[in-house]
Amino acid sequence: MATGEAKQAQQLDSVTDVVQEQEVDIAKAQQALSSFSSNQIQAASNCDTGIAFAQEDIDLIVSELEVTEEMAQKTLRQVAQDLPEGETLVVAALRKLVTMM
Repeated sequence: MATGEAKQAQQLDSVTDVVQEQEVDIAKAQQALSSFSSNQIQAASNCDTGIAFAQEDIDLIVSELEVTEEMAQKTLRQVAQDLPEGETLVVAALRKLVTMM
């Protein structure tokens, strides 16, 4: 039986793939994420529509969904451009942010 088990082990080794794990460079990943985030904030500030929002609305979105003020303002600007009928600006922004997450 030893030869049969050895043959099975050899066949099993030839069938299975050997995958080498690679470590992710955390510093590079964090740098890429921060760069991406700052680019989004710059893009949002560049497309300012001139619409003023109540600070209460921004604070509500920030506190409820734990997003940055910039993200809340950006979402409010986006939603203000095509506000669904019968929906308030804050509710539409909250809905958009929730569906994005």
